Amino acid sequence: MNIITDNKRLPRNALWALATMGWAVVIYLCWVVLMDSIERAGFSVAAIQGQIPAEIDPFIDRYTAHPWQALAHTATGVVFAVLGPLQFVAPLRRRFPLAHRISGRIFLPTAIACGIAAVTMAWSFPVWGSSRNLFMSLASSALMVFAFVQAYRMARRREFILHREWMIRGFALGLAVAFFRVLLNDILPGLGYADFNVRWEIVMVISWPVMLLAAEMWIRATRPARPRTSNPKVPVAA
Repeated sequence: MNIITDNKRLPRNALWALATMGWAVVIYLCWVVLMDSIERAGFSVAAIQGQIPAEIDPFIDRYTAHPWQALAHTATGVVFAVLGPLQFVAPLRRRFPLAHRISGRIFLPTAIACGIAAVTMAWSFPVWGSSRNLFMSLASSALMVFAFVQAYRMARRREFILHREWMIRGFALGLAVAFFRVLLNDILPGLGYADFNVRWEIVMVISWPVMLLAAEMWIRATRPARPRTSNPKVPVAA
């Protein structure tokens, strides 16, 4: 199914503009996930090998204190960032359906494992700020796992429109971690929020809801319209 056709809820030009901006954001956030995952996987591998620096940042120390959990999360994060965007490229799906199925069979279990690792890390890693932050971390990670499990179920049932929608939700929740870091380190300091703890509280509250809202808006904008019948009062045979 084409992502953009005439049978949509928004004008074609508006959808093209949204798609262009959306893909730019997705590629950038995937780059953030990829680079951070590679860097933090390096911390974990070094810790497993016993190479822990004498002076270490408290943020990095969480990864060296739980190296195997961190490695499970960051290694799957690399696969998430590389294969994730490819699942939504319509020309690739149409021209190379076998490659799409194979990559999807790699991506989905990896994304589910990444989310499960995030849930376990939320329990064992220190979470700064209020208990609300722990709830947000657990809820968003669990919802990501749920979304990808639903995507798998819909694919098995060959309900590909619903499969696409659940894939978008799960992918958006996964990218919320990158959006979190961009807000924390790049956007909010430029807006005058110099205090790290204040920035942390802000991004913990808004990152996942914003990304999930963006996903739902795109799903609704590109969901195929229901076909119209010439006489809606006439019952249709099952």
